Amino acid sequence: MPNYKEGLDRNQQLLFPPSLDEYVDENNPVRAIDSYVDSIDLASLGVFTNNGGLEGQPAYHPALLLKIYLYGYLNSIRSSRKLEREIKRNVEMMWLCEGLTPGYKTIANFRKDNPSVLKQLFRDFVILCRSVDLIDGEVVAIDGAFLRANASKNQLISEKMTLKDMESVDEKITEYLNSLEYSDSCENKETKPLVCKQHIDRLKKRKAKLNDDLNILKEHQVKQYCKSDPDATLMTKPAHHLVAYNSQIAVDGKYKFIVATDISSKGVDHDQLYPMATQAKEVIDNEQMKVAADAGYYNSKEIKRCSDEGIDVYIPEPDKQKKQKDKGKFPRDSFTYDEINDCYICPNEKVMKRKKTTFEQNGIKRFMYFGTGSVCKVCPIRSQCIPEKTPAKRLWRWEHEEVVTAHRAKMNTQEAKVMIQQRAELVEHPFGTIKQNLGWSHFLVRGKIKVAGENALIMLTYNFRRLLNLIGITLFKKLIKASKSGNIEDIKQEIAEYIAVLVFFKAFYHRKMSLYI
Repeated sequence: MPNYKEGLDRNQQLLFPPSLDEYVDENNPVRAIDSYVDSIDLASLGVFTNNGGLEGQPAYHPALLLKIYLYGYLNSIRSSRKLEREIKRNVEMMWLCEGLTPGYKTIANFRKDNPSVLKQLFRDFVILCRSVDLIDGEVVAIDGAFLRANASKNQLISEKMTLKDMESVDEKITEYLNSLEYSDSCENKETKPLVCKQHIDRLKKRKAKLNDDLNILKEHQVKQYCKSDPDATLMTKPAHHLVAYNSQIAVDGKYKFIVATDISSKGVDHDQLYPMATQAKEVIDNEQMKVAADAGYYNSKEIKRCSDEGIDVYIPEPDKQKKQKDKGKFPRDSFTYDEINDCYICPNEKVMKRKKTTFEQNGIKRFMYFGTGSVCKVCPIRSQCIPEKTPAKRLWRWEHEEVVTAHRAKMNTQEAKVMIQQRAELVEHPFGTIKQNLGWSHFLVRGKIKVAGENALIMLTYNFRRLLNLIGITLFKKLIKASKSGNIEDIKQEIAEYIAVLVFFKAFYHRKMSLYI
């Protein structure tokens, strides 16, 4: 007979049962979570907790609930009901919670009631990483991604689709009314009029509902409105369209820590450059910071605002003249600006003078430069410049056009090409990890303020995991202890030496492996 190992007798009482602490080894991440949360002065942050509706009972400490969420998000467990189950069956959670078992409602309320606290915790963790030189702010990459809202597309009201549906309903009602007029010629004279009237009543109810939807849009003065989460909007990309929020992040170039984050209800990025860049600069405190973003962030007004703050930005300019080129027309670049005489020279070497009137729209001032009708009418290359019925050529120039010109020249340098390539390497990594590996592709709370809090919790957890992977749990606990006691300089040197050794062995390993390839 084969000899197999035998387990313990479940009914046998042990004389010296092991303590719960023995089930959690020294390198378990829960020890890092415990030491980190215990070092935070949550009272000073104005954290709010309640007892989940159990009147007369003391509330659970906010530190306990924060530990639960950090553990849950680190392990891709975000649902409050699932977290409640884990507390009762997961040994690590039992250790972390010290035997306490808050209910799912208490757990959910902490995340829902403390968005500002979660945002501050994210910011403080970034400052902690910066204090030991893990963040330098020399290069920061900005990007955004759509994370699905806790809302159904079926609850979305769109003005365009509602009007289209109303038109369709009116057409069907007309068809049924016409059918009723000729009901006498139907084979089944008894049932067809009745059926038609039933369909008409149903369509009238549908039309009344569509009218109510239009009134909701009019009341809120918007083109689209989501009933389940009014702050969420329909966002589209070539591959998909979904009711979502636009999550924005700024990633430091040294070790890919997320240094700034926010959410937007707009499905475009062109107005997010300045808010994200200034938020990152404030936290990093580096006057020489360089910011890189993709073409979706290109906005001359935003570039000007960053320039005024001393932020050096690198953003490729979209080719807005492609349609003109495809039609065989002269693009704007074909018209040369004469700075001395404040005029444009057209491709036919004719002068386009500036009109005295200044045009302003949405806070942006522009000047108009125009050609004369007599000159444009007989121009030999007119067909490549303006439509047949247009009397003369007109060009618009922004009052700060020199900012755009300087940025365009900078983007043609080799440094700019390196920055744009580095941007993709930096900022695509966090979103790939967040959405694919960790499964944080959607939000569980509703409303922009609450979503901003959960977004901050997601990015905090990402940074937490990255720091553990970089320096290990032992050094992390030393860092927390040094930060609490104010002796940060000692641990800073130890972390630098530890990472230097890691880099050396990593380079040595790759060099050794390359010899076998």
